[in-house]
Amino acid sequence: MKIISWNVRGLGSPRATRGLRNFLKQQHPQMVFLMETKIDRKRMEKVRMRCGFSNGIDIDANGTRGGLSLAWKEDLSVTLKSFSSSHIDVMVKDGNLDADSRFTGFYGSPYGSNKDDSWNLLRQLGEDKNHPWLVCGDFNEILYSTEKRGGIPREERKMESFREALEECQLEDMGYSGVRFTWERGNFAATNIRERLDRAVANEGWRTLFPKGTVYHLPHSMSDHCPLVINTMSERTPVRNSQFNVQQSWDSSSGSIVEKLESLQRDLKEWESSIKKGKEGLKKKLSKDLELLMAEERDDATLERIIDTKVRLNLEIDRDELYWEQRARANWLKAGDKNSAFFHKYASTRKRINTISRLQLEDGREVTEENDIAESASSFFKDLFMFRGVEEFSHLLQGIDKKISSDTNATLVSTFTEEEIWGQLKHQDLMGFQQCFFQKYWHIVGKDVTSFCLGILNNGQSFGHLNSTNILLIPKIQNPGNLSNFRPISLCTTIYKIVAKAIANRLQGVMEMCIDESQSAFIPGRLISDNTLVAYEMLHTLRRKRMGNKGFMAVKLDLSKAYDRVEWAFIRAVMLKLGFENKWVELILKCISTASFAVNVNGIRGESFQATRGLSALLKMAQNEGVLKGVKASRSGPMITHLLFADDCILFGEATRKGAREYGEYSGQCVNFSKSSVFFSSNTIEAMQEEVLRILEVRPSTNMEKYLGLPSLVGRRKKDSFQALKEKVMIRIKGWCNRFLSQGGKEVFIKSVLQAIPTYAMSCFLLLKSFCDELERIIAKNHGKRGIQWCQWKNLCCLKEDGGMGFRSLAKFNVALLAKQGWGFMNNPNSLVAKVYKAKYFPNSTFINSSLGSNCSFTWKSMHLRGC
Repeated sequence: MKIISWNVRGLGSPRATRGLRNFLKQQHPQMVFLMETKIDRKRMEKVRMRCGFSNGIDIDANGTRGGLSLAWKEDLSVTLKSFSSSHIDVMVKDGNLDADSRFTGFYGSPYGSNKDDSWNLLRQLGEDKNHPWLVCGDFNEILYSTEKRGGIPREERKMESFREALEECQLEDMGYSGVRFTWERGNFAATNIRERLDRAVANEGWRTLFPKGTVYHLPHSMSDHCPLVINTMSERTPVRNSQFNVQQSWDSSSGSIVEKLESLQRDLKEWESSIKKGKEGLKKKLSKDLELLMAEERDDATLERIIDTKVRLNLEIDRDELYWEQRARANWLKAGDKNSAFFHKYASTRKRINTISRLQLEDGREVTEENDIAESASSFFKDLFMFRGVEEFSHLLQGIDKKISSDTNATLVSTFTEEEIWGQLKHQDLMGFQQCFFQKYWHIVGKDVTSFCLGILNNGQSFGHLNSTNILLIPKIQNPGNLSNFRPISLCTTIYKIVAKAIANRLQGVMEMCIDESQSAFIPGRLISDNTLVAYEMLHTLRRKRMGNKGFMAVKLDLSKAYDRVEWAFIRAVMLKLGFENKWVELILKCISTASFAVNVNGIRGESFQATRGLSALLKMAQNEGVLKGVKASRSGPMITHLLFADDCILFGEATRKGAREYGEYSGQCVNFSKSSVFFSSNTIEAMQEEVLRILEVRPSTNMEKYLGLPSLVGRRKKDSFQALKEKVMIRIKGWCNRFLSQGGKEVFIKSVLQAIPTYAMSCFLLLKSFCDELERIIAKNHGKRGIQWCQWKNLCCLKEDGGMGFRSLAKFNVALLAKQGWGFMNNPNSLVAKVYKAKYFPNSTFINSSLGSNCSFTWKSMHLRGC
């Protein structure tokens, strides 16, 4: 069944009627809910009939305001429950389904003074919780501040009222795909406002009845609102080549290791098929047998049969729990959550979230067929991994010095041993043989696996097709529209990972010599917070620099698929320049250059292709000395030219388009200047700013927005700066899967998920005490949601041996994390972040004896516990 909900903003003109009719003709919906028709019932009935809907309920408009209409096709049976000027509530009977469902078209008041009336109406409708229920329409309110762009920020209390109304009605947002905002006004950037006012929400019964239900926001020019398309069933799923995987729930010759694994794979596939067919029937039979036995009179023989049947049934349930735990990728099973709704809903929803139903291509076309989506994704990565050719780049390597000694090389290229082969195995791979298989049956397969891996490492043996990689696409954001919004995850074979791990273990000891201190990733002991603190100090310096004729700038670069665009010739040249022996370089290049890839989209595995460029995370070389002239945070501080965390790059000083483009051409990097931004120091004259913007073709930024996920500017309204943290916590709590957790599971959920969300921010900034208290109130409400809170939250934060639950006090934990930064300054004074802060704030003393000083940054105030 397809349902459309749309605020049409008036159907009084023939043009609007034609636009609606053409739109419905394209979509073929079974039910349509229209708002703000702005016409009376008689005229609306004529419009409805012209659109091909003879059945409907129409509500008069109040002059030029309001007006509702609900229309449906003949194959649906609809019974009216109630209606008003703000809603139409009906029961729907679909001939293809046994169960009835409830649909409510809802129009929330656009006036602030009447919003409480709208939520009270929704609460009244929500008193009937006996049916699967879907509510959609224009609510004229947003749930979170991230659902609005431009204009005056929405008041928190208004959003909270909306959230509370949905929570009381047990309704949850269904998510969406397509455009992010459903309403837009303003034709100029300065006055443009966009909000997500329209949405579809449903209770758990409706989600269970329609587990594949999706919502899509369609852009349309006829109204300033987007139409919502709700599909209760996903599009036709093509026949898939099922992918083989060893499941933990299964636990009960001659030739090479490759041939043996392939032979075993074929036999286990047949076993998997027979298990899937038989396990459900066996559980039903055992349950029925137990039911009959429990009704019999008790004697020794009957009790023995009851115990035996219970044991067998529990064994089958335990095996099923292992299967669903593996599908859900969750370990909360150990915390007391058995194989109930939690694991089934979690696994099914995880699949729904990761399903790609439509894709926007680079040329603007949109594809919806799964085969077309899979083919488009494969073409994208084929092009990405294609060798482009590089010109002579020897001059770019002049700033790289030899770092690797002959003794280090001797250690690297020495013969690999059997002890280096066995290690921790993680993740699923292409052939389906997982960690559990190799660990459980290492005594059988270990000798062949070890011999094969040592042959590659010591004797130059080929990987064969065991260096094949499956690429899965994981959404980076909610409702991704194009491939740039997906994170490709490479699933390598276990054999390859054993070889790569052995190489990486040897390489780990020399990485720090090869990677500059401005790169905070890949080296043990270097933290993401180091770059955050340094960047905040640099931007604070630029912001306060008002004197001098020479202006400075910070350029935040957007590198497109940075590690996938590195040419292999450049990797070889850099590693040889660093002093690595040729044998070691060739071994690493064998790992990265012999790989073949296949993109898996919605279970459809595309055609394999050979990569001709790209880089696994074995070595990153991103500093090109001499191109940039840096900036100092203080007169005696180190010169900062750039900061890197993985592929996140920010440049300081006199950056030029030529320098960035030159590195891009020769190393394969691709800088997207349209998505990059520049921040100027306060003393930079306007003419110079305009010239730089013209040359670099980047957009200006007044506060560099966010850097590494944290605000680069924290002003006087500190609570607003960290509002996103609060919303992240609420979104995780609002997630339906949390409701299926036991109290033990909730404890783990709070400790490992909710209280971990603000940890990164608290390691750099001192949050307001009132803000921490507010977060704790939200978390405490989640913990005691199903019953009375018999104990105050501060007492629950005590150690378990002292009668508490061991929860963290966020305010105290915030202080501890900031103290850890000071300890890092004293324990590792040669780190880049320690040198920057010492030169600026305590050049002639230690951190312990330092003073706050004047004109200091918010991060330094935080370390002195004076930020708030």
